[in-house]
Amino acid sequence: MRLEELHPALLSEALRLYLAEAWPPGESRVPRAEHLRLLEANDLDHALACFERGDPGDDPESRRFTLRVGNSRYPFMKFVLQEHLLAGEFFFSVDTHDNLDIRPESPDYRGWEELKAWNRALKLRIENAWSAAGLPTHADLLRLCGEVAARERDPTARERLLLVDDETMVAEGLAALLRARGYAVELAADGKAALDRLARDPLPDLMLLDYEMPELDGEEVLRRVRLDPRLAKLPVLMATASSIDLARVQSVSGLLRKPYPRHVLFEMIARLLGARRGAR
Repeated sequence: MRLEELHPALLSEALRLYLAEAWPPGESRVPRAEHLRLLEANDLDHALACFERGDPGDDPESRRFTLRVGNSRYPFMKFVLQEHLLAGEFFFSVDTHDNLDIRPESPDYRGWEELKAWNRALKLRIENAWSAAGLPTHADLLRLCGEVAARERDPTARERLLLVDDETMVAEGLAALLRARGYAVELAADGKAALDRLARDPLPDLMLLDYEMPELDGEEVLRRVRLDPRLAKLPVLMATASSIDLARVQSVSGLLRKPYPRHVLFEMIARLLGARRGAR
């Protein structure tokens, strides 16, 4: 949805649906009152003023508005409005924001993994409620990516890409754009599926790897990839909406901060594949 079409009433409806799932009646905890100012906004400027404007490092061509509404079990979940891949088109999404560094050896690890699974299920319920209400979601992003791909067909590329992302509709939309440029694109829904695919030939020429994923996150997938002699030189382009410790992903070939416009992605892929061809 174009930003000028996004009336405050739509933002309020999206927040009400979020609250109905994340803060059901009867819970002892309630959302912080300042987040509810959005329900009273009477114009778009006042509505957007309720959000935080992006994070340091966001691409200036892709805007991201976040509101940390949390849920009854976890205070850091975010209500997100952002343009991603398609300039000027905005979509609602939920950022679970549960990427704390809790390792398997920690006594809190099992409880943390259970909470993350609960957050992911809640995220899906909220986004499904938005979609059922006709609000702009990743389903619309997928549809629009298909339309753009049909218009922008330029099948000059030939390389094979592995796209690893647990956001299924975002991944499918992105795959449509990349296939329109001639790339052979395979999808993996999580880190385990990616490693299973990389165990087989032929290997992809580049892997586009999301950082935030359940069970095996992008950092762990990257670590295991670099331990395999077959994959040591595989170009890996990592995408993240979070601030990450770059020292822990030093072997990554490139880093994309989400949201990003599609031309930035295309340019980075072309550069990394060009460097790979030149090194052969």
